Amino acid sequence: MEQRERRSLAGDAEAVIRRLPGVSAARVELGDDARIDQVHVLAAPGRTARALVADVIAAIGAELGVTLEPPQVRVALLRQGQTQPGPAPLRARLKVVGLTVSVLREALEARVRLEHEGLTYEGAASGPPGAANGPEVVALATLRAVELFLRSEGVFQLKMATVVTLATQQVALVLIVWAGPEEELFSGAAIVRDDPRDAVVRAVLDAVNRLIGWLGAR
Repeated sequence: MEQRERRSLAGDAEAVIRRLPGVSAARVELGDDARIDQVHVLAAPGRTARALVADVIAAIGAELGVTLEPPQVRVALLRQGQTQPGPAPLRARLKVVGLTVSVLREALEARVRLEHEGLTYEGAASGPPGAANGPEVVALATLRAVELFLRSEGVFQLKMATVVTLATQQVALVLIVWAGPEEELFSGAAIVRDDPRDAVVRAVLDAVNRLIGWLGAR
């Protein structure tokens, strides 16, 4: 099966699952035989994992004609008031491999490249020039790269990105909204080492890595 067909199957299955009541996010992984191998689901509280597994299997079977077994469906349930899932597998975490910031025609542009298992995902964003806008533009570019990895556009909204001084140390802080069935707020922080912009990227990943770990675990 061609790579395009593989992406189509995974994308179609994820779209079916995201329409299910209570599902905040989903990621489908294909095996070497180009069939669905694992399904990762993040869901809001209110339903049991067993019920959601049954819904996923039924929906995929009805709409795509694909038969899944319960062990293939992995569900993470958020507790009431919880905004992030539990610890993610370390192997699923994205790593920063590139960051460029430039001023083009009176606009500030940032490009962020992330890596996972040898594949790179690049996100870009732009905004008005000026040091005050730098953290937000870099944070937006990072979120676009994360969304590319998740094959989901527009699922994150940036609420705030800034660099502040705490005691004698500069720290990058971000607040991010996950646009699931119920909006959920994620926060992240990273100490500035050399470049404040790099710290902003790490703060964004600190906010979302546990979420993408559940959705991107292989």
